Amino acid sequence: MANWKKVIVSGSNAELAQLSLTDLSTQPSENTVLTINTSGVIGTRENAASSGTSGSSGTSGIDGSSGTSGTSGTSGVDGSSGTSGSSGTSGVDGSSGTSGSSGTSGIDGSSGTSGSSGTSGVDGSSGTSGSSGTSGVDGSSGTSGNSGTSGTSGSSGTSGADGSSGTSGSSGTSGVDGSSGTSGSSGTSGVINVTNSGDNRVLTDIDGDSANAEARMTFVSDGGSEANTGLLTITGDVIISNDLFVDGTASFRNNENLLVKDRFILLGSGSTTVGDGGIVIQQTNQDKGDAFAYDGLSTGRWGVTSSFDAGLSSYTPDAFMAAVVVGSTNDPETESPSKYDKEGNIFVAGNQDIYIYS
Repeated sequence: MANWKKVIVSGSNAELAQLSLTDLSTQPSENTVLTINTSGVIGTRENAASSGTSGSSGTSGIDGSSGTSGTSGTSGVDGSSGTSGSSGTSGVDGSSGTSGSSGTSGIDGSSGTSGSSGTSGVDGSSGTSGSSGTSGVDGSSGTSGNSGTSGTSGSSGTSGADGSSGTSGSSGTSGVDGSSGTSGSSGTSGVINVTNSGDNRVLTDIDGDSANAEARMTFVSDGGSEANTGLLTITGDVIISNDLFVDGTASFRNNENLLVKDRFILLGSGSTTVGDGGIVIQQTNQDKGDAFAYDGLSTGRWGVTSSFDAGLSSYTPDAFMAAVVVGSTNDPETESPSKYDKEGNIFVAGNQDIYIYS
């Protein structure tokens, strides 16, 4: 089971459940050996590899009985044999002396106990969703003027800018021989003088009677990316004093680096559920590249992946970003937030010990 495990570095106090060494070289001339006591503490001992002491000589037999053999030497550490006891002297005409007893064998070290399992981490909580923007209001219609008496075959007046209805003037007198009667006080729906005229230009008011056709603002009624949609082109800077809502696709084309004054950028604004999200850097294929993103649907961790399609709404990381928790105590199990109990994360304790979650 995964838990916080201590990393052994220079100056660390280590507690290991098992230690195995391979490819050790033979050191026949060394007198200092490694020892382990019953508490599992490792130490050294000098002259531990020397031979055991020699046994004492047996006494001579009396009247021909064989002398007793010397006692065996004690066995050395690491399995080296003790030296044989010296032979007893032969009795006169006696039978052979008995052999010395064998030295005792060294004992094996006991196994260390296994470490206890750590608890599993919990997933991170969801972020709150942003509030919706308010809708804009429609413009009010102008009031209708009173109808004047019609002259005989009067000429038609031109339409007002942008189709908004002005108030009509009072009725003029009827003209003679088809000419229009004289106008009363001017209404906004009368003829307007346009300066700087040109195709598809947007009109802006000058003084109520005149308008200017803006050369840097053009509108083509069927010039959009889809059929029967208009295209408004503005050449120059645009200042929007309130909210901007884009229901279609927003495309930004600029040869310079993007400059954002805000210190924080909110992605997924308006979301009410947990999800994935991040940044994709396009490489050789359009709309595909390397992604640095948050895996909110599965692991609750930041990660990276390659050849990611930016049109998708979720992703699976190839690798994760390791987080470093700097603690004030020496116990990662009690101080580290459970959301960081993820493989590869690091905890630096108050005494500078280092732990890794695995």
